[in-house]
Amino acid sequence: MNKTQLQKSAEEKQITLLSEALDRSTGIKGYWLNVSGKQYPRFYPKGLAVSPFNALIMSLHSDKNGCKSNLFTTYNQAKSLGASVRENQKGVPFIFYHWNQYVHKNNPTDKISREHYLTLSAEEKDLYKGIHNKEIRTLFNIDQTLLPQINKSAYEKSIQRYGSSIVNGYTESDDIGLRREFNQFLSLMKENLVPIRCDGTGIAHYESDKDVVYIPRQKEFEHYNDYVQETLRKIITATGHQQRLAREGMVMKNGQAPSEDAVKREALVAELASGVKMLEFGLPARLSEDSIKHVDFWTRELREDPNFITAIESDVNNALEILNKAERGERIEYASYHHKQQTSQMQDMLPKHYYIADELQKMPSKENKCFVIVLDSKQKSADVVLPMGASLEVNNELPGLSKLRISKALQKEGIQDIKFFNPNGALGYRPDDKYFADKQITLARLKNWNIESLSHLDPEPAVVHADRMRFEQVQMIQDDEMKWTLYIKPEGQKGYCVYPERADLNQFFTTLKQSMNNLDKVRDELALKYYAMAQVNPSLKVNLFDKDNADMDLNQIQRVYLYKTKKDGLQLVATINGEKLEPRSVSLQQGQRLWLAEDMELYKKQLAATLYADILKISHAQTQSQHGREHEEVSQSNDEEERVSLSR
Repeated sequence: MNKTQLQKSAEEKQITLLSEALDRSTGIKGYWLNVSGKQYPRFYPKGLAVSPFNALIMSLHSDKNGCKSNLFTTYNQAKSLGASVRENQKGVPFIFYHWNQYVHKNNPTDKISREHYLTLSAEEKDLYKGIHNKEIRTLFNIDQTLLPQINKSAYEKSIQRYGSSIVNGYTESDDIGLRREFNQFLSLMKENLVPIRCDGTGIAHYESDKDVVYIPRQKEFEHYNDYVQETLRKIITATGHQQRLAREGMVMKNGQAPSEDAVKREALVAELASGVKMLEFGLPARLSEDSIKHVDFWTRELREDPNFITAIESDVNNALEILNKAERGERIEYASYHHKQQTSQMQDMLPKHYYIADELQKMPSKENKCFVIVLDSKQKSADVVLPMGASLEVNNELPGLSKLRISKALQKEGIQDIKFFNPNGALGYRPDDKYFADKQITLARLKNWNIESLSHLDPEPAVVHADRMRFEQVQMIQDDEMKWTLYIKPEGQKGYCVYPERADLNQFFTTLKQSMNNLDKVRDELALKYYAMAQVNPSLKVNLFDKDNADMDLNQIQRVYLYKTKKDGLQLVATINGEKLEPRSVSLQQGQRLWLAEDMELYKKQLAATLYADILKISHAQTQSQHGREHEEVSQSNDEEERVSLSR
């Protein structure tokens, strides 16, 4: 991304503030943020809170300048309050994201304006995600304004509410309140994000394979603040799991553990994000002993890698967003569970299957005096399907098919709820296949006042098929613009592509990189999710195989031959209008689709038409020109004949 000079300048200030704080921490027992115990950064005078990474940078600015609070204002806002920013004061950059355009999560070409987005229903809004522009604003701490002199009472009131514990004092009541607040936070994390347990190791750690955070007992920490932050570090680490945010330092690649540098970057995310959370509790943040060893690496990366600060900003904001969701009571599930949840919500809108009902129509027989019983033992109910002609009216019976006798016989077996149906028609029996789960299907007849079983129909195969779609092929492939699509070929159906959401792409490729044994499971879950979505909304389907070559005559292509060379890769040679042409290169994306095409020969011709479009267009134009000349000659000939005829 091309950065403006303003954005570059803002990043330089952010890097300087963060690097200086980290460097200073090594000489003051690791303390790097909010040593005086100020409250979370807010806008003055309205008290509005800010996003996590902005809060981090604002607090670092406040610390550096010795400010008594983390209250900030803009230059113009301060001026409007009559408390202008003092001369020679340097502000702090504030990142503001302006959401002015939205793109469909499954169709990157479908973009709408913010105005259009606001008119959509809640369900329609869920299909789009925002595209934001990054803007930079400059903020000043209220200590950098004339507010302490102009309106001393308002200033002191704000300091009393949002100022540091050093200025306002820290009472036993404050300590009790903090412990109660943190215990409530832990309870919500356990319930909605990750299990938190205590083991006998005495070492705080997170086990990603078990997805469990282990924390020593509180008494094993020198200070309560250390216990709070260490717990926060490990909870933040859990957000990076490959089935959540899949941060690089938490993801295996090709069966190998993350690189040393990636692990160090992950440690920085844990420190910064936990530091911001400490801000929320009004506590100072300090680096762990292990993290202090990485300070030189972090500061070097910050200064040398132009993209490092942006990546860190994203990781910190995303990690804390997960914690905030869990605090609001939202359960943070693995991605696989989320897919199942989404699919189940669309299940009722999917096509129904009636294989069993179609079979049942054939089974009742008037000649053989047999009928079908669909029994639900748990509910003590039965559906009885009579042959056509056996009226459902009690006083109109067929010989050997008395509904009264059938009811009495079933009641003797403990069945309480009995319903009669015809095989088809207005009162026909036609539930979908899922209805027959855990039910017994019997072809039976009456034998005096008892029921005689003749045969059984096993509904399980059809029920399983109805509840779970099978796929012949599920694969990630790229379109001609290198955008990833999910290719789905349902069993017995034509394949198609869908543009997946970014989160689903991340999950697929991180699982692939880890070489984990759940790749097939993830693949099937994604296929089922997007199959369901495409059934509900067919416009999501994308055909990457049938090219639009309507203006070209594919019959001009007599033969297509593909071969591969070490130097030039996959090559295609076509014979067009009897002439064998020079080979042309096939892209990796085009080659990948070749092996998935329903009609490989047709795809090869269409691919040839794409690669030799210039020649086919020339040929087409020549043909059209020839046809035009022939038409003109025929017209002239007809005119001549007409003139001769008239002259006679």
